[in-house]
Amino acid sequence: MKEQHDFEWHLSDPRTRKWMVQCAACKQWGYRHDAPQKFFGRSHLVKHFEEMKLDERGLCDQCRKAEGFRRSD
Repeated sequence: MKEQHDFEWHLSDPRTRKWMVQCAACKQWGYRHDAPQKFFGRSHLVKHFEEMKLDERGLCDQCRKAEGFRRSD
């Protein structure tokens, strides 16, 4: 788990907000998997958040896997 940091700080700057995503189910914050290698604030996002890829419903990998386990029961 990455070091916890106030996501509001990152959301307040449009240069980093553009690359942040939130899972619709667990509300966990991360940075977009397709974020460029160089932009203002990338080092902060990488330090404090995990890379996150959301599906078309806005679910992260962990929530998608958990949903699959529930469906198979």
